[in-house]
Amino acid sequence: MGILSFRIKKMEGNAGEPVMGELKIGSSLPKIKNILEKEVGLAGNKTKVLSIEFEHKTKYTPINAKIIISGEILYTDEKQKEILKNWEKNKKIDENIGLPLLNYIFKKCMVQSIKIADDLQLPPPIKLPEFVKKEGL
Repeated sequence: MGILSFRIKKMEGNAGEPVMGELKIGSSLPKIKNILEKEVGLAGNKTKVLSIEFEHKTKYTPINAKIIISGEILYTDEKQKEILKNWEKNKKIDENIGLPLLNYIFKKCMVQSIKIADDLQLPPPIKLPEFVKKEGL
């Protein structure tokens, strides 16, 4: 049980104004926008799964640059009726399910955000490792 598919529906990037001075980069936690039940064909059978819609944002200030990625995860679980009922009532998801989902979304979106930032000639949204000269050799 778990994630069946990850699909990006929309990627938006804006390079903002030219950089003047210090640049601050802030990536939000992924946000689950909605959870719906969908019927999909799996191995020749129709199966009900959860469609989890998400959004991830990275903002660059003060230049007003941004990267926004939204998409959908198809998810299956023995408790999916309970997950859906809880979402419809409280707009919350149990952390035992939510944390692994948010981590998965964050990793996938961060990879895409690095690519988009590079295309827009913006610094990457996370610090990437760099080679440095080792002293004393």
